[in-house]
Amino acid sequence: MTKMTKLLFQSLLVCAFAFLVFVGSAVAAQQTVQPPAPTVKPVPDKPEKGTDRVTLVSVQLEGTDGLGARLGTQLKDRFNRSSLFTLTAEEKDAPKLLLLLSTTPEFPSRPGIGSVYSICWVFSQGKGYLGYLLARDLGTVTPEDVDALTDKLVERTDGVAAKYENLWR
Repeated sequence: MTKMTKLLFQSLLVCAFAFLVFVGSAVAAQQTVQPPAPTVKPVPDKPEKGTDRVTLVSVQLEGTDGLGARLGTQLKDRFNRSSLFTLTAEEKDAPKLLLLLSTTPEFPSRPGIGSVYSICWVFSQGKGYLGYLLARDLGTVTPEDVDALTDKLVERTDGVAAKYENLWR
């Protein structure tokens, strides 16, 4: 080979190498380009009823004391306002979670002092089906504790509904 051919061959190799480096860096730059960030949807001010998990709930109250009646009414009101629950009539023939709330005065001679409550969470498939006991609770409540107890019972109801959500399918 002549000197001129060697020189031409070497310059072609250098050009080819430079071209490969240029193409490689362009491909690498193209791969590192991040896609545009998705636009963020604003969070609504008012929560909407979700369709993922809405539980039909019915509260059945048994008792003669005013404090127990107040607890039962507050439970119904809280379920009615919640986006996780739909308060339904006891007669409706659909799968639902029954809350059986029984109350009595703690001291019969002083009915306003406190109340003893018992609550059972029962799954009902519908009219004519036997209920299935899911959970239960027992305790006392004073007039000052009704709001906190209502929150606790609603939270527990949500936990029971989530734990046994396969029953509503």
